[in-house]
Amino acid sequence: MKIVKYIFLLLILATIAVTVFIATQEGKYNIKKDKVIGVSRQVLYNYVNDYKNWENLGLFANADTTATFTFSGNPVGKGAFISWTKGSNNGKIQTLNTAANDSIGQKATIDDLNSNISWSFKDTLNSTRISVSLKGSLTFKEKAFALLNGGIDNKIESSLERGLDNLNTFLVKELQVYKVDVAGLVTKKGTFYLGQSATSPLADANQKASASFGKLTAFAKENNIIINGRPFILFKNGIADKENVTYWYCIPIRDEMFTSPGSDYEGGKLLPFNAVKTTLKGDYSHIPKVWEVTKRHINQKVLQENTTGQYIEVYAKGSDQTRRPSAWVTDVYTPIGTPTITVDSIAAISAAAVPLRSPANNAAKPTSATAKSGNAGNTTARPATQASKPGATGVTAPKPATPNSGTKPAVTSPKPTGNKPATTGSTSKPATGAPNTTKPSTATGTAKPSGNTGVKPVTTGNAATSKPASATTAKPGSATAGKPAATTKTATAKPRTTTAKKATGSDDLNPPREEK
Repeated sequence: MKIVKYIFLLLILATIAVTVFIATQEGKYNIKKDKVIGVSRQVLYNYVNDYKNWENLGLFANADTTATFTFSGNPVGKGAFISWTKGSNNGKIQTLNTAANDSIGQKATIDDLNSNISWSFKDTLNSTRISVSLKGSLTFKEKAFALLNGGIDNKIESSLERGLDNLNTFLVKELQVYKVDVAGLVTKKGTFYLGQSATSPLADANQKASASFGKLTAFAKENNIIINGRPFILFKNGIADKENVTYWYCIPIRDEMFTSPGSDYEGGKLLPFNAVKTTLKGDYSHIPKVWEVTKRHINQKVLQENTTGQYIEVYAKGSDQTRRPSAWVTDVYTPIGTPTITVDSIAAISAAAVPLRSPANNAAKPTSATAKSGNAGNTTARPATQASKPGATGVTAPKPATPNSGTKPAVTSPKPTGNKPATTGSTSKPATGAPNTTKPSTATGTAKPSGNTGVKPVTTGNAATSKPASATTAKPGSATAGKPAATTKTATAKPRTTTAKKATGSDDLNPPREEK
């Protein structure tokens, strides 16, 4: 009986010892593994960031190709997750944060063991160093299970190491094997399509293609829309700005579909166009190589690329048909033709027609100072404001008429035939009673010429009203001399638009002459 008591006591002591031993074990773990993989940092980052690729990795225990996987709607970036079940084992990993081409932060729950996973990517010589670490804490039960299974470190380390080896093998063999063929100039057929728009750098357009195509396909099935071909990416406005491109994930449909503005999906019609077709067989990371080869082909064939046209990437064979990236087939269509120049507004400028005018002819041909009596109504006699002596013009002064000769005073116009010349306020009368006396002109400009002088104010063709000469007085000549006074001044008309020739007054012996 005492032996049984001793055995029972020893078991209790052993249990206490084991419990104390397990409880005193390190409850936290930090496991880190790294590996150099011969691909670029961007390619490696994009591959790890997409949970669709994790089916091929077997990064954790029981997470292999024989498990059943479930993915979030968008398997890339923050918020994406992957879960799997295999028998009684299960697990889930969710992305918490990302830094493009640099790091990824995740939270994992594998068989009720919670861990934080960190990925980092560093450039090396023609390769990339990838590091992955798991951090977490163990409960007493988890410590006990880890102790029974040889320790948590050994279990996780072996799983991570195996996953990185698979990643290296898969990337080197699958991602780096590709082929680009140029089919040449073809006519891309038109089709109706259902699409969803997105904006990102050109290099990121393929990352979310699989998830977007899945959503479009599900929407089409729910609404009984018949799909008519393989999905494609449509670049409506070209790819000139490679850092900020707007494009549409599309699936071709049999019938045209109309959608309201602002809806998540939109229907459209793709018109036929001429294009250079280039086919890529391999992973989507080699799409930039396709643009490069196509550009070189266009230059060699002296073709004109329509940079404002529609570029198309057709996923002839994608990840929904095979898990091997080396077997994916993508057809790229580059539009050929004259680019369309769009002008937001055109300002129409019309030059006003200005009629040509002849320069003002101020020096018109001089007209004779004599005017017909018929035009007298538009003619105003105007004595000049400036006076000049007859001798200054080189004109011989007329001889005075004798008192009994009966000669009429000379006028500057021909004798009218029954018509009197019109006057405008100035009246000239021949002297009747004093043949040898000249009456001086008054201040008002009304003067009676002497019967012996025969001088009459000159009339011109200017219609302007003339001002009388101010305070111009003609001195009467001597009764015995019979000549006009030496100080007698003749008036000269000043026309505005025409220059009239002066007519010199004369008696009957000297006919009137025009100045040259």
